Amino acid sequence: MKMLTNLPRNLRVLFALLRFMTVAFAALWLLMLTYNAWFKGHNPNGTGPTFTFGEVWLKTAPNAVGLSSDTAKPGALGLVDLRGTVKVDLLSDDPMLLSAVCWSAIPGMLVVTAFLWLLFGSLRRVCANIEHGEVFSERNLLLVRRIGWIFIANSILGFAVALWAGHLMGGYLGQHVALTGINAGPLHPGGAGAVGYATPSGMIPLSGVDGLVVGCLVLMISEAFRQGLALKTENDLTV
Repeated sequence: MKMLTNLPRNLRVLFALLRFMTVAFAALWLLMLTYNAWFKGHNPNGTGPTFTFGEVWLKTAPNAVGLSSDTAKPGALGLVDLRGTVKVDLLSDDPMLLSAVCWSAIPGMLVVTAFLWLLFGSLRRVCANIEHGEVFSERNLLLVRRIGWIFIANSILGFAVALWAGHLMGGYLGQHVALTGINAGPLHPGGAGAVGYATPSGMIPLSGVDGLVVGCLVLMISEAFRQGLALKTENDLTV
């Protein structure tokens, strides 16, 4: 019961900790992306950490791969392309790969960091106000509205960053990378067997439609909050 009574305070401390961890995590990733040579010099095996950078797709040649069914007639099912996740070695010797990864990942990381920093900061301030007895107040109303707009802005920026990353990584993969170990047909950019970049999955939380929906819901809650604040003010004046 005591923990529930101190819930606003506990949440305020949690959001402050998450805010610090966001900056620390972003700084670590930026160091690994920009100073990979230093990490490689301190790694005797010559291999570095790998991370899943996104999703790739591969156009297949006609009849190279397919689907068969014991109920449907032949040709009723087929594959348009193959998809999978791509892993990137941060200590790779390929400067073109590292350049594509850095310029694709850094904007997304900056958007994620700014989004989480602003979100956790606003939530921490809301909890601090509630802890001091302010529930329906003008400051909390502005903070709730800010949270809604933060989600919407993150959704729009996340979509733009995803397009940017797809353009950069898609250009590198389409020109320099081919899938091995499968009969994918002749290899040429944009044709069968060409590898393309789909999306930097996992980089930007709540981007796209999800972020827009959450942001709109928060703005609707802020409107209900505003009406509650108006009723509270009217009651205080009546008393």
